[in-house]
Amino acid sequence: MIRNLSNMYLCTIFLHALYFLNYWFVGLQGSELNLPNVFLLKGKDLFMELKTQKPTSQFTWRFKTKNNIIRHNPGQLGDFENFYGKRVEYSTKNYSLQIKNVGLNDSGLYHAIESGAEVTIIAGYNVTVQEQASPVVLKVSSVSPSPESCNVTMTCSTQSSSLNSTFTCTNQTCSGDGGDPAEVVTSDVSLNLYLSNGSIAICNHSNKVSWSKATMEIEPLCFEDYVRNAISSPSVPLITISSCLVGFIMAMCILGICYCKWTKNNHPTDNRETHSPGSDDQSPNCDQSPTVYSMLGPSSLPLESIPLQTASPESIYAEVDNHGGA
Repeated sequence: MIRNLSNMYLCTIFLHALYFLNYWFVGLQGSELNLPNVFLLKGKDLFMELKTQKPTSQFTWRFKTKNNIIRHNPGQLGDFENFYGKRVEYSTKNYSLQIKNVGLNDSGLYHAIESGAEVTIIAGYNVTVQEQASPVVLKVSSVSPSPESCNVTMTCSTQSSSLNSTFTCTNQTCSGDGGDPAEVVTSDVSLNLYLSNGSIAICNHSNKVSWSKATMEIEPLCFEDYVRNAISSPSVPLITISSCLVGFIMAMCILGICYCKWTKNNHPTDNRETHSPGSDDQSPNCDQSPTVYSMLGPSSLPLESIPLQTASPESIYAEVDNHGGA
């Protein structure tokens, strides 16, 4: 009795060892296969299918070496085990598998395994799940303008890396350092800073499933900065010309004022006041209304004296009475 129990225990250990060796062998075999690479954006759905003949014995979709996703017996329609729950959709007709809303932890090797007289990998995928490429920032670090050329140093950066590049612009076009784009490349991500159309700087951040970029024109930066510096720091000839022009204008103003004063002193305006005969002079402080005499001035014709005719009051009344009696 004790011997039988010990034999059963040994058999159980042996079966577990074979089971482990089976998983190890399948994983090793799958890693040596030239599996297709699949790159997927985080949150998308992963779709895998069989491109070989349909299996006739037990069939399993497995993640890495020991995580079963689906186990199906083709001889029993509709009979399959689902280890991933609602995240998985499996077709018993074509044995395709769809995993919804994949995350970064879903990256790895996926195998389709047929377990018959021997274990055989009939399909596999090397899946890499990546996040959206982070936004980039493109900014001007420095500008060195001159009449002949202009050097612009720009910085292209992300949350984790950055790079600089200097572009030289002339009247016709711009060029970069050595003509080659500046870049930072890691395993699955790249950051590039380069020129397009000879005048547009492009900062590009990309991975296998997404990209982001920022652009900026260089020539306007050179021209505007050169004009701004020329105005704020003018050259010596410009200062000399400006000073001479201001002095000439001031001299002309002074000469004009002196000429006006000289003309006024040598050609005074006649101010004549005409009074009627026998009138008295009035104080200049009193305001007088303009009269005909003051407007026309003295007459040029000689004045003749007219004798005064006097009549007594009686003659006047007598004349009136005579007319009344008539």
